[in-house]
Amino acid sequence: MADITVRKIRFSFEEPIDFEVSDERLGAILGPLALSMTMPYLEPYLIRTMKAALKRISDPVLAEDARRFSQQEGHHYRNHALLNDQIRRQFADAGAEALRAIESDLETDYQRFTRTKSLRFNVAYAEGFEAMTCAGALAAAEHGSFDGGTLPGGEIWGWHMAEEIEHRTVAFNVYRHLVGSYPYRILAGTWAQWHYVSYIRRFARCMADALGRTPVTPRSPVQRAALRNYLRTWSPRYDPGKIELPAGVQELLDRYSSMAA
Repeated sequence: MADITVRKIRFSFEEPIDFEVSDERLGAILGPLALSMTMPYLEPYLIRTMKAALKRISDPVLAEDARRFSQQEGHHYRNHALLNDQIRRQFADAGAEALRAIESDLETDYQRFTRTKSLRFNVAYAEGFEAMTCAGALAAAEHGSFDGGTLPGGEIWGWHMAEEIEHRTVAFNVYRHLVGSYPYRILAGTWAQWHYVSYIRRFARCMADALGRTPVTPRSPVQRAALRNYLRTWSPRYDPGKIELPAGVQELLDRYSSMAA
């Protein structure tokens, strides 16, 4: 069993987001804010996928991991929904409506995947997403930018990234248990990553257009490390269960456990 703790935490998002920053700083914050906009749609889709998978999982230990994964994801998206309310409030009606239109498109996609795609596809999508986000969270941890304190939303980022690393094995193990095909993992997982990142870009571009700004996104050590970690997920020998927790991650998880209701 993966060591997964379900932490029920509700963050408050009252401080306005400062968009009156340099183009470089704007580029650094729009990506995470765009990611947040996807969470109330992506994570319920992952939960629905795990619920369907549970009907076919024969390993009780893996089944419990899948349940705890889903509970963590449920707490994640509820907090991101609150942050997203704050994000929309920063824009005039036209900007907020443009964000809502992208949200509607994303929700339509995920509902369609649940309704019409095979479980094989959906668990591959889940694994592809989790492999990509774990790669990024590990890079942030390795380069000391893990707690998210410099990002709008503050604590939500450290909490979310830490739990992404904590439940890093679940989607992979569910995929391996139910499907197992390496070529399909790469094929479907890469498509899933493209699909998801295309929405990140749409949200970020929408916010930049609403602000009338052109953000600059220079390469950073964290981005380079995330790319290296991501490329390792393409290996036939990739197994997130072999990844050790980076320094400081367990301390952060313990901190959030102490904050949880």
